[in-house]
Amino acid sequence: MKKTNLLLTFFVIIAIASCDNSKTENQFTLLSSNETGVDFINKLYEDNQINYFTYPYIYMGGGVSVGDINNDDLDDIFFTGNMTQNRLYLNKGDLKFDDITDYSGSGGDDRWYTGSTMVDINNDGLLDIYVSVAGLDGIKNNELYINNGDNTFTESAKDYGIDDIGNSVQATFFDYDKDGDLDLYVANYPITPFDAPRSYYFYKMQNTDDYETDNLYRNDGSSFTRVTEEAGLRTYGLTLSATIGDLNNDSYPDIYISNDFSSPDFMYMNNGDGTFSDVVKETTNQTSFYGMGVDIADFNNDSYLDYIQVDMDAKDNRRSKANMASMNPDLFWSTVNYGFHYQYMHNTLQLNRRIQGDKPFFSNISRLSGISSTDWSWGPLLADLDNDGWKDLFISNGIRREINHRDFFNDIKLRPMSSDSLLYYTEQMPSEAIANFTFQNNSDLTFTDVTESWGLDQKNFSNGATYADLDNDGDLELIVNNVDQEAQIYRNNSTNNFIKVKLKGSDQNLIGIDSRVFVKTPNNSQMQELTLSRGFQSSVSTYLNFGLGDESIIESVKVVWPNGNSEQLNNVDINTTIEFDINNSNKETLSDEKLNVYFENEQIVSHKHEENIYNDYVKEVLLPHENSKLGPGIATGDINGDGLDDFIVGGAKDQSTAFYFQNLNGSFSQRSFYFSNSHSRYEDMDMILKDFDSDGDLDLYIVSGGNEFEPNSPVLKDRVYVNDGLGNFIYSEGSVPNNFSSGMRVSSEDYDKDGDLDLFVGGRVVPGSYPLPADSFLLVNQSDKDEIKFVNADYSDFPFRDIGLVTSSVWVDYNDDGWKDLIVVGEWTPIKFFKNQDGKFTEDKSMIDEDSTRGWWYDVIAEDFDNDGDMDLVVGNLGNNYKYQATEDETFDIFYNDFDKNNSGDIVLSYYNNGEQFPLRGRQCSSEQIPAIKTKFQDYDAFSIATLEDVYGNSDLDNSLHYYTKTFSSIYLENTGNSFEMNKLPVLSQLSAINKILKRDIDKDGYVDIIVSGNMYNSEIETPRNDGSVGVFLKFDPESGFQAISTKESGLFLNGDVKDMEFINLKNNDYIISAKNNDLIEFTRIK
Repeated sequence: MKKTNLLLTFFVIIAIASCDNSKTENQFTLLSSNETGVDFINKLYEDNQINYFTYPYIYMGGGVSVGDINNDDLDDIFFTGNMTQNRLYLNKGDLKFDDITDYSGSGGDDRWYTGSTMVDINNDGLLDIYVSVAGLDGIKNNELYINNGDNTFTESAKDYGIDDIGNSVQATFFDYDKDGDLDLYVANYPITPFDAPRSYYFYKMQNTDDYETDNLYRNDGSSFTRVTEEAGLRTYGLTLSATIGDLNNDSYPDIYISNDFSSPDFMYMNNGDGTFSDVVKETTNQTSFYGMGVDIADFNNDSYLDYIQVDMDAKDNRRSKANMASMNPDLFWSTVNYGFHYQYMHNTLQLNRRIQGDKPFFSNISRLSGISSTDWSWGPLLADLDNDGWKDLFISNGIRREINHRDFFNDIKLRPMSSDSLLYYTEQMPSEAIANFTFQNNSDLTFTDVTESWGLDQKNFSNGATYADLDNDGDLELIVNNVDQEAQIYRNNSTNNFIKVKLKGSDQNLIGIDSRVFVKTPNNSQMQELTLSRGFQSSVSTYLNFGLGDESIIESVKVVWPNGNSEQLNNVDINTTIEFDINNSNKETLSDEKLNVYFENEQIVSHKHEENIYNDYVKEVLLPHENSKLGPGIATGDINGDGLDDFIVGGAKDQSTAFYFQNLNGSFSQRSFYFSNSHSRYEDMDMILKDFDSDGDLDLYIVSGGNEFEPNSPVLKDRVYVNDGLGNFIYSEGSVPNNFSSGMRVSSEDYDKDGDLDLFVGGRVVPGSYPLPADSFLLVNQSDKDEIKFVNADYSDFPFRDIGLVTSSVWVDYNDDGWKDLIVVGEWTPIKFFKNQDGKFTEDKSMIDEDSTRGWWYDVIAEDFDNDGDMDLVVGNLGNNYKYQATEDETFDIFYNDFDKNNSGDIVLSYYNNGEQFPLRGRQCSSEQIPAIKTKFQDYDAFSIATLEDVYGNSDLDNSLHYYTKTFSSIYLENTGNSFEMNKLPVLSQLSAINKILKRDIDKDGYVDIIVSGNMYNSEIETPRNDGSVGVFLKFDPESGFQAISTKESGLFLNGDVKDMEFINLKNNDYIISAKNNDLIEFTRIK
């Protein structure tokens, strides 16, 4: 049942709510227009003059705004129409509305109206309405409807100087210069051909016309002044939303601009002096490509603002392959190379990781969160829809006609089109309504799709959407503007507790826009910032609603006003509305207390790994990721015997291995050796500094690898460099056998107990033939005082060269028999245990359910983490924030076979969608590898419903080299004595691939902790790169296992494509040195 009116006393509310134990009602109920009186339809009237072919933006739809225009404490609704009259509905209570459009004078004329927002622009206590205008032609001046106080409005945009002439989508009000009044930002989308090249955007960004740029208008009292150029905001972008939020917690409002197509997004940080600086490439690793609407909110309750940006990636296999645009390499890399950032076609949920100086940093976690793919999306809204204290996510989506339907447009290319046939072809275009998406926040960075279970699964062509407590019962209704369908109002049926906060601001900002409100309860802390324009072409009301779940105590509610003043109320009653007045506030006392973090980055050495140019996809069209970009490795140790740690960093092909020697002052000097130039022909992977010949100094072993060489090439041979005791290395070609295998990692142990260190070298991949595994080798140390000598172990001792695509290994006596065993992990492999029995190895499958551990593992370490006397393991995997997902029942697979019988191996990747197994890649990509696919499947529609078996046939699939994965989660394996128990690492560890794990008791509590880092930037371009990690510090707790410490609490920040890490000591301080692919090395001090 619904909550009762706020005027009821507290005990009555509790009594009534406690009587209702029914769970039969959905979270939302769709109300009919007969019930509400809201019958608005954004009807499009297409003909030969106005249609998709003459105006491609015809289906962007209209917006919706809510606010109390007559001060009766009931939110009213304003819809915009593209080819129909705007409509204003007055809330009469009990979710019933009167259409007062004609009386109010707010219906507009024949302009193409898009977005709208309500705001009290003249500070008379009455909400006015600002309306944006676009369209193919005609008058494009935006409009401002001034509230006359009698439910009528007077259009006055020109009088205020804000009748912007651009092709406007939305506007937002905020106090950018903190002078107390509200300024205006107008988002404009200049009409641009869909097929405009990147060079066009680049040129227009340098040569932007006045009618093309977004605009900033400064409030000067009785009118506004355009200050776009002075503020540094003049630019060309296909802006679909402009959203305000203080992203770096400096009290100045910032702006996020979401741009369509290749035009880059802008994150404008407010400099506090009336100007802005775009920092999007410094603060994010990727953005959405077809950037649509944006909402900014703190969805994980850490008091840092995050944001959601939506795109048009389909969740459904059929729609993805039939309707959606694909990302081709030329388009992607031209976008990157023009400086437009890494843009991918999926939603991005950007988690605010830290604020360093004046800049935040965000990681996209949309894949992990489960919200990456919501079809043709327009308006995201982060709001607590079930009043449980955590912001949920509503996404409006739909396109009236399938303007990316591949078969349709391929067909009409072959037909002549005249101006009098445009309507005909428009009406032939396929059309499919789909449901909007709703996700419930699970409070652990993940969301659950509750569209159907919450009663929101009606199929629509939706655009603008907003939320408001229309019936004043403490929960948020949803209001949606649809194309060619009635607008929708969904009643919220929540029975959870709440607190509603209204603000009475200064005389020049009565609403209190840009204020922050904090609500603290015994089990939760929430923060909201008041900004009205949200999502797409829409705006919310002027109060803030906080869900409380079943909590009955509110410890405090605090407001921080834009001027820095604050007020706090303690022990506030639940299920009430409270109002803060700025006149009752006091100057906020800011704490200078800084967190006592564990780590801090320092600039020590400026050395960059420089990856050579090589295109893996020329030979391997459907390769999931480039195998030529897996380095470099790094090694640390006292090379020259002076008591100081030195380090070595591997080079890519054509880059020399770098040797750095530490000086007494903690600086480093680089040295070259006689072999440096000639050995740059190798691709350095892993390396290890150990005393192989037992002469008291550190020798060097380097694993050679890479994918750019021919199989069995001599440059795939590993190398040994002998230390002369003074830090001079001598290459010893005869020290290792002629194993021409592309390797990855090396680990050392005296496995045979003969007093010297032996090696295991993991083979990664046969170059050009993924996923064929390269041979792995156990190397027996037969060195003497005269030379270092490794030989391959006898097959009878180690019969396991074909282990898989090995990525890492660790030596550990897991069964406590006194002999060091070998554990090996890799890509597409289970975790493999090789038991050492007196120097001979057998595979041991008794320690774990091997099949359940099939993953993409990248590192493994061993330690007695729980101090129980046996050795546990931590294993780094791909993570759960990638396009590829796998479960026990729905695996992610690869098949390798010569499917088209052309004497060349073909790669087929598959995934599950709605219970069926499909090829991962689409018709175009698949046919580039096997051209016959285009013949077998004549069009995209046919391929879009074809299963894996339909495309490739059972016989060929059954005879293929076949690998599969069941988990991509990084894990902690606890040794229980006779087996290992698998536990997922905390969610912050799952944001990307873990390539390296270090162990040390960082907090000195007697339990060994771990530091993990990774990422994978070498993805094929239709798979957004795995870049969500900035490293994680995981403290071990004996009661609960590993606990992830947030970036802001730990100070650990290892952004980039980290491939290796090692500890190093400088001036009696311990550091971590990180090696990144095609990037600078990084030093991190352990404090």
